[in-house]
Amino acid sequence: MGNPANVVLNADSVDEIQMQRIASEVGSAATAFVLRSKKADVRLRYFTPYGEDALSGHATIGALWCLSEERAFGAAYSGRRRLETSVGVLPFTVEGGSEGPTMVWMTQRRPMFASEGDVKEVASALGIGVDSLFHDEFPISRASTGLPCLLVPVRSLDIIGRIEPKREELNSLSRELDVAGVVVYTWGVFSEGSTVHARCYLPNPGALEDPASGLAAGALGAYLVENEFISKDKFEHIVIEQGDWIGRPARIHVRVEKHGSTTRKVEVGGTAKVSFRAKLTMP
Repeated sequence: MGNPANVVLNADSVDEIQMQRIASEVGSAATAFVLRSKKADVRLRYFTPYGEDALSGHATIGALWCLSEERAFGAAYSGRRRLETSVGVLPFTVEGGSEGPTMVWMTQRRPMFASEGDVKEVASALGIGVDSLFHDEFPISRASTGLPCLLVPVRSLDIIGRIEPKREELNSLSRELDVAGVVVYTWGVFSEGSTVHARCYLPNPGALEDPASGLAAGALGAYLVENEFISKDKFEHIVIEQGDWIGRPARIHVRVEKHGSTTRKVEVGGTAKVSFRAKLTMP
């Protein structure tokens, strides 16, 4: 089921105030507005019910999937294309065939890392004990491939299932560390072939937990590769589970290109399903 997103096509005539009103009324975690671009193949702007986001991973996948179904990039799926966003121009690719798209890959920014977070504050904000954290083997880290996230390891799938975040403490921690989300992960998984299981918590007034987080997945995948916590043959075959505990299971694909000690490229891939189509008439 994954993470729902709204996509508004042909939005060049929609102004910023209207974009915000539309996003607030439809109520999904993210609404992507598709615009023409002078710099790239397409431009996207992202709005939540509470304001504009610089970038949204799952809304990007959804928007590019819709555009591909509309053959906006031509009949062929091969070749790299470019997406204009508020954080810059990002490459993307669409894989597919005669039946339509099968996978959308968005390239994220080169990762940045820093060790962050007092273990007691982090554990308290998540509603678990310090002994549930796996920070002695996998340090708590601030990582970004577009938007900064706090990556927090826990010892088991059972522990990650029992997390009960304290919203005020989580919001305070996020402000203190200047992160857009807190990503808790563990090596225990539900599905064969998955690399890690993750839960992502957002410091905003809406839903506390995000079912599928493309930017968080990119940051987590890059962190695992940067520290070589997974074998080199898995660098381009990372699968991150998310959303199972809230009934919206998602499997996010990440591939990281690393040469020597340098991470060259981080890509996040996923699929989408169009639930409904509607015509939007502006007053």
